[in-house]
Amino acid sequence: MNFEQLTYIVEVANAGSLSKAAKKLFITQSAISQSITSLEKELGIKIFTRSRNGAVPTIIGKTVIKKALETLAKMEEIKMEATADYTSMHGKLRLGTIPSPLMYLPKTLAAFRKIYPNIKLNISEASSQSIINGILANELDIGLIGLSKNGEEFHHDDIAINVVLRGEMMVAASKQSPLAYADSITLKDIQKSLLVVYEDERMWEFLDEIANKHEHANILFSTNNLDAIRNAVVENLAITIAPDYTIKSDPFVMMGKVAALNIADFPHDYPGMAIVWAKSRNTALIEHFITKLTSDIEKLKNPLDELTI
Repeated sequence: MNFEQLTYIVEVANAGSLSKAAKKLFITQSAISQSITSLEKELGIKIFTRSRNGAVPTIIGKTVIKKALETLAKMEEIKMEATADYTSMHGKLRLGTIPSPLMYLPKTLAAFRKIYPNIKLNISEASSQSIINGILANELDIGLIGLSKNGEEFHHDDIAINVVLRGEMMVAASKQSPLAYADSITLKDIQKSLLVVYEDERMWEFLDEIANKHEHANILFSTNNLDAIRNAVVENLAITIAPDYTIKSDPFVMMGKVAALNIADFPHDYPGMAIVWAKSRNTALIEHFITKLTSDIEKLKNPLDELTI
């Protein structure tokens, strides 16, 4: 087992196929296939189930990939610790984020502050496209964005992307709503209900897909103010739609005031959330933050669910 093999299985898990991973790593598909096969023989297990549709981690493979992620993060931390004098570093790290990742940030920010006491952390909330524009304009150093369905983020030559979460779209409804007591909700139910929507290009993309199957959704309002959305849902004025990792972690859902509902008749393949940064400004400070945040997200999410990409 070696560093390359661990890197390969993580990249294949993220890409969903050997060919995509090989292209990202600038190696041949044959080389990555042989390396993973060698690792599988060494461990005596199958890490991936391979088919024409791609490579999907096996149950035991998901556990191995999780350990590989942790090992790679630790190795990166060791390299950084060995080469940097963090306490003497000064400056600012500018982070742009959509609301969903905010639950993952406090632990990372607290740990990062201890290591870099003289680095000022600046966090702003914005839409996914605004964050990408901010990185390209050198107004942001790191971004946490929702991925678009067509993967247009990957088409920017200077944008580096690390996909950290995959999920499915869910509905949040007040416990006062009759919908809250259903096992799941349908697209027709959504179409007949009033909706409050977070103002983000990725959310409108999802709603456009619903409109292709039914009539356009009945929007009460859209906003980037999460409190306004939460209040409208809790007061049973409307329902909202968001990725499952956003809804399940919402305080009102956790307190039992809002129900989290699956969508029964729509493919549950939300593109996911990613960390983005500029390749041309990839400093040791940025790399360290990305490594730490990725590691913290991996520890918080359920790897057996989220690694099936």
